[in-house]
Amino acid sequence: MKKQALSLCLSCALALSMASPAYALRYTSTSGAKPTSNASTAVKPSSSGSLSFSQIGARVEANNLNIKSAKEGLESAKAMDWNAAIRDMEDAMDELELAAAMLTSSSASSVAAAQAALDKAIAGIDLSADISKNIKEISAAIAGVSTAQTMAAYGKAQAESLKANLESMEDQLDDLKQQKKDYVKTLEDTSRQIENAIDQTVSGAESLYLSILTAQLQRESLADTLEGTKRTVEEMELRYDRGQISQLTLTQVQNGLTTLESSLESLDNSIFTMKSSLQSLLGDSTNGVLTLTDQPSVSPDQITAISYSSDLVLAKKNSYTLYAAARSVETKEKEMNDARSDEGKNSYQYKMAQHAHEAAVIQEQAAAASFELSFQNLYRAIAPAQTALEVKEAALRYEQHNYAAAELKHQQGNLSQNALLEAKATLDSAQRDVTAAQLDLFTAYHSYQQAVQLGLTGN
Repeated sequence: MKKQALSLCLSCALALSMASPAYALRYTSTSGAKPTSNASTAVKPSSSGSLSFSQIGARVEANNLNIKSAKEGLESAKAMDWNAAIRDMEDAMDELELAAAMLTSSSASSVAAAQAALDKAIAGIDLSADISKNIKEISAAIAGVSTAQTMAAYGKAQAESLKANLESMEDQLDDLKQQKKDYVKTLEDTSRQIENAIDQTVSGAESLYLSILTAQLQRESLADTLEGTKRTVEEMELRYDRGQISQLTLTQVQNGLTTLESSLESLDNSIFTMKSSLQSLLGDSTNGVLTLTDQPSVSPDQITAISYSSDLVLAKKNSYTLYAAARSVETKEKEMNDARSDEGKNSYQYKMAQHAHEAAVIQEQAAAASFELSFQNLYRAIAPAQTALEVKEAALRYEQHNYAAAELKHQQGNLSQNALLEAKATLDSAQRDVTAAQLDLFTAYHSYQQAVQLGLTGN
């Protein structure tokens, strides 16, 4: 039963982790404490097909089928009552011990009773009576003693057999208690593994959300470029009619328009695919119809509150990778100690186990070094993202002034409508650049927080 329950848990966790890409971003909390899910407050799928970034975690955990299966597998394993199994074996041992004692006592009583009957028969010999009668009574008493002794020997053998079984059960009870300890630890390992897989799944959904937002910005930019190109084509067609440009020039511009239209269609297909994938992670129908209702952002105060040293300590504590590496060291150390105890310190089994333990220690050190490097890279990515946002914001302010000047010139009749539209397109592009930079900054910050709170560094 133990192996079946653990196998179910591990299979669920494995299937879940394989189905979930290790993308970034899960929680927006900056408290440093790892968030916990609450099924009673889980957000159900919206009939309107809309989704905000803050809803992702609850909806994935409540509705994703892989996650639900993994959780049920874990609950199945937790239902194993080792205390009841131990009590049942202890009760069986008590019954055996009582049965052995009763056999021993009964055998001794039978022999004592037979011996008493013989003593009585001997004491009651009447020399004046018929000698054959005395012999008959004594013979019967002797036979009784012999039978009682035979039964006592059989009872003693049975009692010894029960005692041997009792000793075997005592060993089994010790094994059962050790299995309970091992099971509890394995259950903890499985729980951490499933929790990590859930985090990965939620992170994948959040990454898709942000990727869709980025793709939608790209679509807006491409659509603006397409509109500008259409105006250019109209202008070129007019100039061609007037004989100002060649057929080749007109064809090149028209081909550019066709290429843009094809790119826009391809981008729409990509957005549809990403939305369908996100819906799948959410446990919704994958119709590709989904409205993202907000763009997450990060405030300057949140960035200022970052404390690298303390965050690194917490990140290591929350890392499943480092937890698994430490557990491997524990396992190899136990195997090494068992080999020394069972086979001796000069045995090849002990030497093999000793090297395996040392390899696990080195691997744990390598995992810690790799984790720290990845964490440092996540931290160092935030400042450049801040700088890029500031540059884009400055460019936006510049384009706002340019557009205001263009509007004034247009009102005065000194600027054409097409030129004004181009200025507006440039302004809109600058605004999208700012929005994209805000997304980049949020992604960098949230990836860092994900490492702190969940121990996920993307590696």
